[in-house]
Amino acid sequence: MSSQVSKVLYIGNNVQLVKALLPINAASGAANLTHCHCVNGLEEMLQEQDFDYFICEVPISGVLKERIKQLYPVLECIYLSSQEEDNATSACFTDAKAKDCISDEIKSTLNCISIPIYYKSNDGFIIACNSYFSNIFGYSPDVLVGKELSTLLPDGTAAQLIKSDTADVKSNQPLMLECNIEECCGEKREFLLREEVDVGCNMRVGMLFDISEMNAVKATIEKERLMLRATADLSEDLIFFKDLDSRFIGCNKQFEKFVGCSEAEIIGKADDELFEINQARMCQAQDAQVMSNNETYANNEYLTYNNGEKHFIFMQKVPLRDKHGEVQGLFAIGRDITEQSIIEKQLRLANVVFENSRDGILVTDNTGVVITANDACFSVSGYSKEELIDVNITSFADGFDSCTLFDDIEVGIKKEGKWQGNVRFYTKMGYLGYFWLEVNEVKHGSDNMNNRVFVFTDLTQNKDYEAKIQYLSKHDSLTGLNNRIALFTHLEKAIARANHKQTAIGVLHIEIKGIKAVNERYGHNKGDVIFRGIAKRLKELASDKDIIARISDDQFALVIEELENEQVVALIARQITQQFSGTVTMEGIAVNLTTSIGISICPDDGSDVDSILSNAENAMYRSKNDKSSAYHFYTNELTINSTNQLALENELKVALNENQFDVYYQPQFDLNKRQIVAVECVLRWHHPEHGTLLPERFLMLAEQSGLMVELSMKMFTKAVEQAVKWHHAGINFGRIAFNISKAELSQLSLIASIQKIFLDTGAKANWFEFEIDEALFSNDLYTVQENLLNLSRLGISFTVDGFGAERSVLYCIDKLNIDKFKISKHFIQGVPGYLAGEAMLKSVFVLANSLGIDVVGDTIDNDPREQLINDHQFIADKNQPTKEAMSASEATFYLRCHKRK
Repeated sequence: MSSQVSKVLYIGNNVQLVKALLPINAASGAANLTHCHCVNGLEEMLQEQDFDYFICEVPISGVLKERIKQLYPVLECIYLSSQEEDNATSACFTDAKAKDCISDEIKSTLNCISIPIYYKSNDGFIIACNSYFSNIFGYSPDVLVGKELSTLLPDGTAAQLIKSDTADVKSNQPLMLECNIEECCGEKREFLLREEVDVGCNMRVGMLFDISEMNAVKATIEKERLMLRATADLSEDLIFFKDLDSRFIGCNKQFEKFVGCSEAEIIGKADDELFEINQARMCQAQDAQVMSNNETYANNEYLTYNNGEKHFIFMQKVPLRDKHGEVQGLFAIGRDITEQSIIEKQLRLANVVFENSRDGILVTDNTGVVITANDACFSVSGYSKEELIDVNITSFADGFDSCTLFDDIEVGIKKEGKWQGNVRFYTKMGYLGYFWLEVNEVKHGSDNMNNRVFVFTDLTQNKDYEAKIQYLSKHDSLTGLNNRIALFTHLEKAIARANHKQTAIGVLHIEIKGIKAVNERYGHNKGDVIFRGIAKRLKELASDKDIIARISDDQFALVIEELENEQVVALIARQITQQFSGTVTMEGIAVNLTTSIGISICPDDGSDVDSILSNAENAMYRSKNDKSSAYHFYTNELTINSTNQLALENELKVALNENQFDVYYQPQFDLNKRQIVAVECVLRWHHPEHGTLLPERFLMLAEQSGLMVELSMKMFTKAVEQAVKWHHAGINFGRIAFNISKAELSQLSLIASIQKIFLDTGAKANWFEFEIDEALFSNDLYTVQENLLNLSRLGISFTVDGFGAERSVLYCIDKLNIDKFKISKHFIQGVPGYLAGEAMLKSVFVLANSLGIDVVGDTIDNDPREQLINDHQFIADKNQPTKEAMSASEATFYLRCHKRK
């Protein structure tokens, strides 16, 4: 190819190959390529543009080649196809007579016909065609002349065409074939090929008709017809169509059942050919009225089915009109209302019978919908007639047993035709009524219809008596408290729960003396008032999950489940003593009361009901004799210890005012990195008499006396001030970890208080992390959850303390800034065995690593399991010194000596 080539015309299908070759052969720049698929309009293109090169890959006639050579002598041409087909090809036709029939005038006229048309010889070769035909295949008419037509068509169509070519040419029957042809542009279209034999000229004439759109419309119409037919067949109504002669032209499946034969047998017939004469005349009269008057017919009528059954039908007929509004027939739909009609008749009779019954009676249909009811039923239910009718009876059943109730009724109905038993139904006011119910099924002879009749006998008053008896059997009639029977039953279950959960139970045996004097002075009625007042105050002192029982005239028992420690029960005992000691005024009566309380703890003081109650009673008798304490534990040592602890409560307020509390610091180690990552705050009370007290001695008292929040905020302020000092001194302490409890998280002012501390001291939130017990993440108190979210938004990190007891923390990781899981030494030392310990510790680290959370823990003393821990590097190096909590100055020195890596 010349290096001066700039414009190339290419006709063929390998355009990518030509595009790749042109830059290789062109010396300067890229050649301008014009691409076509066929030679149609070739001369016009050559005339309009000055091409340097013409490359043709499709067959082209010799005549056209010669003409191009004469008109464009400078144009360099390459013909890649070895086939040259021109008009001379017609010389190979075996039938010269057919060729001679196509004159030049006919050929020139063909292109004026917009329908694709061709002429071919009897042996299948194309003699002539117009451009509308050749364009379908992407050729010019000259190229197709001499080709065998069957080679252009799909295989199936070609086979039928060849078979037709070999048939008797004297047949005048035209050939009609449908085929799919992919045009040169790649679009597939549907064509109808119609071919006739010209016997005189011994050739065949064919035309192609594009039927793509017509077939698409036909498919759409057929789809809609099938959808409409399916809809009609699904209907339970009688549906049919008639023409102007009142003959059937279509119907649905239900109408076929009505007539007793198929649609094919019904179409074309009139009513008198399918029904008895009177019914046929009635139908024909209706049809005439509809089509003559161009109006709709609607009425109830009796029709006899082919099996002889009479049905009450609501019939509607409407005229069918064309687009000009002319009536062309009618459409009819008949709805069977036989069952409804029969039920209405029966109910009119039934109303006379049951209207005056003292029992509530109602009737339902097969589905349970109430059809009618008597006045007694309206009265006992509280519903009006309008509210009760047409409502399903199941909506009135008690939700706890409605499913089994109606299942049992169905079983009884099917087995015996009736059912009876006790039931519960809600009245309109929401009260639960108890009834004796009898249900009977009523069948209506040959009509194969049935109803359910419900008869209710009101037992609510009797149930109220039973409920009162049940209540009195478990409660004290005077005070409403539980009695001894209920106490024994509850305590047995509480012990079982405590054994399962491994928790403790506290039992208080309480004796309140002084009421006898009220009885003697004011009478027993006033004494009863005092007893009820005592019961009321005891209920106020106990929580909702605790149980209080009156076990004798002036003795009571209080059971506390899931006891955290003995101090909880000691505080309650002290509160009871304060309420019922000295002169107490109740209901306007001044009473001098004395209280003696004995306490036993399960399982320490007994593991069964008798021993726990007996030991609490023995402790109560010791309390009566020993007035040194307002209460006594069954174990005397517990009494002494508890008394000392409670004495600290009054000293807490003094300690807060005199600033006796201080913050100590303990290093917190990353168990993977084996380095100090934080210092943890621990509280110490510098008691003027008892020395330094650990948190176990006073935190419970502080929380229950309402001082915990104030104490916590003061200590947090100290920790923040110390963090600022360390920061200014350049000491890298990581973070300061501060333990925050439910009491602080329940405060609405928590976030504001913390922000004020940061503002006053200049500290930053990311210097701190709060240790939060895992159980708090499942707390459903709104304030707790909001404070957790707001602390996280503030920038404070969280350490999950006690990790492993709850799963709820896992659901909060995405929402909260949880930074660490803390494993305490108690968890590590409590691992049951080497293999189990290894698995438990590994699981914590795998979980933490996958969540991007660090695992920290306290240093531990030498332990038999130290080898297990060191093997897996789950804690600081064994040479790392164990460090107890330190004062601020000691912690400062320690941090300077153990700098973070």
